[in-house]
Amino acid sequence: MERGVAYFATENKDQIIGCVALERANSEVCYLERLAVLPDHRRRGFGEALVTRALSEAKRLGARCVSIGIIAEHTELKDWYKRLGFVEGESKEFPDLPFGVTVMSYEIGKNCRQCAPPEAVVRVSDLCR
Repeated sequence: MERGVAYFATENKDQIIGCVALERANSEVCYLERLAVLPDHRRRGFGEALVTRALSEAKRLGARCVSIGIIAEHTELKDWYKRLGFVEGESKEFPDLPFGVTVMSYEIGKNCRQCAPPEAVVRVSDLCR
């Protein structure tokens, strides 16, 4: 993935219940994007497993930092990312958005997480084989 997006999905009982994307911005920075878990499966560790898998992929790629932009006022989500090792950065207002955006960053190596078990989260392209 020189510059592109890798997608990862997680399953429960043979149903895809969540996904996340990791975009490589440059050799040192990746963006975490499109994290989603179906409502009936939230608060059971699937989102954390997806983020952990994306962080492991970023580390494998040699990235030094992974960042994500979230709605600035969403304190519960901000706290969730902090528990995973992300640090709150600056907040910005954009003229086309009705809310502010806060950047959360995770420094690879400093707070490096263990890789999620391969059977828990798979690359979406592996599901299409």
